[in-house]
Amino acid sequence: MTQPTHSMPMTIPAINKGISLKYSEKMNIPFAERIALAEKPIPELKPGQVLVKMLASPINPSDLVYLMGKYGLPPQDGAYAGFEGAGTVVAANAGMYGRWLIGKRVAVSAEPGNDGLWAQYAITRANLCLPVRKELSDAQAATLIVNPCTSVCLVDRARQLGSKAVVLNAAASQVGKGIIRYAKMHNIKTIATVRSQKNVKPLMDLGADAVLLTTSEDYLAQLKDICHQFKATVLLDAVADVDTPTVMSCMPRHSTAVVYGRLTETQHPIGGQFSVADVIFRDHKVEGFWLATYFGQAKPWQVLSLSRKVQKLFALGIFDTDIFGEYDFHNFSDGLEHYAVNKSDGKVILHPNAVSL
Repeated sequence: MTQPTHSMPMTIPAINKGISLKYSEKMNIPFAERIALAEKPIPELKPGQVLVKMLASPINPSDLVYLMGKYGLPPQDGAYAGFEGAGTVVAANAGMYGRWLIGKRVAVSAEPGNDGLWAQYAITRANLCLPVRKELSDAQAATLIVNPCTSVCLVDRARQLGSKAVVLNAAASQVGKGIIRYAKMHNIKTIATVRSQKNVKPLMDLGADAVLLTTSEDYLAQLKDICHQFKATVLLDAVADVDTPTVMSCMPRHSTAVVYGRLTETQHPIGGQFSVADVIFRDHKVEGFWLATYFGQAKPWQVLSLSRKVQKLFALGIFDTDIFGEYDFHNFSDGLEHYAVNKSDGKVILHPNAVSL
């Protein structure tokens, strides 16, 4: 094996500390009981991989779904969790690009099938590391990939489909807020749906063209009226299950649901529902979006272009991830439990190498 290279002396410990998954098929146990602080040796880098000293890593809805064993990747008991973060590349076995990355602060995604990023050090593929601008804090850099890139890709897909307006559920999420900001830049109207009254005014202030409360008695009537008024033919769907056909039933003919998550509280395996009648007689379509698939299929220049676009939006203040709290290993479980039931409060950020926060 080619030995990892580095451009400056760096001390790399033999042992890595992180938050590992304690997988259980029981569904109604606290998230804090699904994780454990663990230590394991740092393995040698395989070709194409880099070693990153982690600076910050957020909790995303996908992390919660993974901890429950309902994500698209099977849970690995004892594996470090965490799909996204930011850190400094300290060693590489990945050719010229890997050597160039050494010493650089990067936004990073976990390599599917390997340990995640809720750890002091993480091994991932070099092409899953994106150098970040100095203007971004570690916490903001750690949230660069999953939510902002998803927001941009979803709005760009709506543009490809020719929609003049989009419906977005779970709109108070970080992806939802990013969609509202980015869609406004492209003159696409946004119809946001939320479950809590406290989220209505903030989303209107953010620039949403309409915010509907799903608990209102006339919610569906309001939704149908405004969907036809705005000619909203794309649903950006983070909830799935029965919400997909419910919302689509209020939308015009030839509408498309782009499903990118499933926040529905259910114990059933991954899945969803759709209206067969709407698909047949109203030409409704359902498609999926997973950022990991996008990165896997995109050309390197497309990924770098997306990264530059998103970072520019951060620098301009158009994107700005809400941060609820920043934690170290000792109090992370408190932040995890809070985020599990208060996602709209903002991100919970883990600082794996912090001594104390």
